[in-house]
Amino acid sequence: MRKKVPAWIKGRDAVADLLNADPTDIVLVPNVTTAISTILMSIPMKTGDTILITNQAYAATNNACAHILEHHQGVKTDVVKIAVPIKDAAEVVNIFRKAFDNDKNIRAVVIDYVACACTMELPVTEIVQLCQKYNTISVIDGAHCPGQFPLDFDKIEADFFTGNFHKWMFAPWGCAFMWKNKKVSFPLRSMMSSSAACDLVSQFCFQGTKDDSCYNCLPAVVEYFKSKGGIERISGHNTRLIQLASDYLISLWNTGKLEIPESMEPPYLRMIRLPEINGVGTSEEDANSLMDILFLDYNIDTSLKSVQNQLYVRLSAQIYNCLDDYKKFGEAILSLAEKNHTFHENGHTDKNGCF
Repeated sequence: MRKKVPAWIKGRDAVADLLNADPTDIVLVPNVTTAISTILMSIPMKTGDTILITNQAYAATNNACAHILEHHQGVKTDVVKIAVPIKDAAEVVNIFRKAFDNDKNIRAVVIDYVACACTMELPVTEIVQLCQKYNTISVIDGAHCPGQFPLDFDKIEADFFTGNFHKWMFAPWGCAFMWKNKKVSFPLRSMMSSSAACDLVSQFCFQGTKDDSCYNCLPAVVEYFKSKGGIERISGHNTRLIQLASDYLISLWNTGKLEIPESMEPPYLRMIRLPEINGVGTSEEDANSLMDILFLDYNIDTSLKSVQNQLYVRLSAQIYNCLDDYKKFGEAILSLAEKNHTFHENGHTDKNGCF
């Protein structure tokens, strides 16, 4: 216990330096879901208030909002519907503007930096400006941000920002941050704390016998990230590779990308439409079953999604990937496309009736 606080602070300060943030504005949390739940529970709310989310949000975000409603009687959620194809970022901003105009009681907005369902980068700064205009609290779900985007909280000017280190920064599982703008007047309270003190370190460091080893690794994580050239060099590799991989698979499968502007494509992520596969539908359940087949039969772990009745792969690129990885995946999909499949409840299939 004597080493707990110094180690926690050392980890916090290491990532604060990387994020160009005041370390006293940052706390360490297990994941973005925990952060969003904590923020929403800390916001003073009254009967009639609305929490605004998007239909592109990560499922855990929706669940967090549902739990909040159980604690705040009379508070409701509203959903901003964003659908592809999208012409430009201004179209998304206008969708949010209409939501504000239609409901004068929006108290908080959870904004996805990278929308989960369609994997698109939302115009966060412009949406935050709308929140300021309508006197609404902005909460940025930046789960995919650390390691993928250079962040500047002063420029974005959100009220809260949270992101994971275990997605793109090589950190151990269960390692994230939560940032609070100094302009926010109400206190941020941990949902689980062993401390009677109100300062952020006490609230978020002392949480029973929770294992903080992932946080203690953060100085080494930051050092490793910098040793690989930092975000500039890593981004250069990943953006080139994801473009090569996308072009290769589109040509191999004779398909295309999700219909969103290139300016809204995250640096390391792309959505590529799969070819038709005999016996496989286009639902989310079909996507999940196909992921099982790829993992069990081809030793390929990937992310498939159903978007507007079509199946897409969410391609990602990191410095440990190479083009041969995507070639192997592309050939596996072509192999599957030539077979007939019947899905069972356990996720396995019959192929051409053989087994």
